[in-house]
Amino acid sequence: MARARLHLICGNCGCNSMWKYRIDPQGHDIDGLLCPAVFLTCGNCHTLHDIADYATEQPSQPEMPASALDAPGSGI
Repeated sequence: MARARLHLICGNCGCNSMWKYRIDPQGHDIDGLLCPAVFLTCGNCHTLHDIADYATEQPSQPEMPASALDAPGSGI
């Protein structure tokens, strides 16, 4: 596997180092079914970004471990 590199740059202010994320278990209402959503917040300008606007879900991937929800930076 190649070295994974992911760059997050806020489109509003250009900040690339002050991100926080939140997983909302009932974040999206899709045809009456509530589905989890991941939101990124820029710590500089406080813009809220919905990751679903930029990436598609791959249900075949393994689920994130519950311990990841308590990881540093996971709360907004």
